[in-house]
Amino acid sequence: MRKALKGLRMLGSVALCLTAWGFAQNDLEQAPTAAVRILWEDVHGLHMLKESDIHSLLGPVQGKSKVEIFLKEQALQKLPYLADAQLCYGADNYLNVILNHREPILRVLPERTSGYYLAVDGVGLPLKPDFATSVPLLIGMIPQRAPLANQPYIRGVSLALKVREWITRDTLLEPIITQYVVAGEDSNALILRTVTGQEIWVGTSMDLTHKLFKLSSFYRLVPVDSSPESFHHINLVFKNQIVCR
Repeated sequence: MRKALKGLRMLGSVALCLTAWGFAQNDLEQAPTAAVRILWEDVHGLHMLKESDIHSLLGPVQGKSKVEIFLKEQALQKLPYLADAQLCYGADNYLNVILNHREPILRVLPERTSGYYLAVDGVGLPLKPDFATSVPLLIGMIPQRAPLANQPYIRGVSLALKVREWITRDTLLEPIITQYVVAGEDSNALILRTVTGQEIWVGTSMDLTHKLFKLSSFYRLVPVDSSPESFHHINLVFKNQIVCR
């Protein structure tokens, strides 16, 4: 009985706190908005959207209702550049705009188009005239239009993203791989090109991790008289060996 009463008191306290918080939020929303504060959750800092873009998209927020603020939040969440966007009022009456910007990791260059950037989750980021960053190129048999969130993309692009993610963790390979080329009859194979013009045939996603470990070991452990840079073509598809010419 005593435990039951204690539990009821705790539930009552929580309900009272939630009610007080709700009234406080309501008071904040009715009060004049002091200003907009933009907070970035991501750590990479490659923001194709500038803070001025965010302010322009939000427009005036003074005196806006809860529903209007919610609609602005939804509009931000639909932008391909942002993985997430949350709007909430702080105790100082600032409207906090909390953003997580997708990181551009590949520059996609389809034929006859200016292309787009590609984020790690496969979402295409349209080019902006005030943004440029040095990332590897993705070329070959790839979509001309920037893929949207939750939109399926061809297997070769998915493979390029997986390989890119693995290679960024390799301090030796990461600086020298400059191009990812989607190839194969069904756009399901991949070729890597290095800064010196070498071509590395990765092939399909079959046994992918083993292939990349072979490549990393080859660059690190090969004898000096068989330097990887001395070969124009490197093939990783054969089991337990690398074929070079």
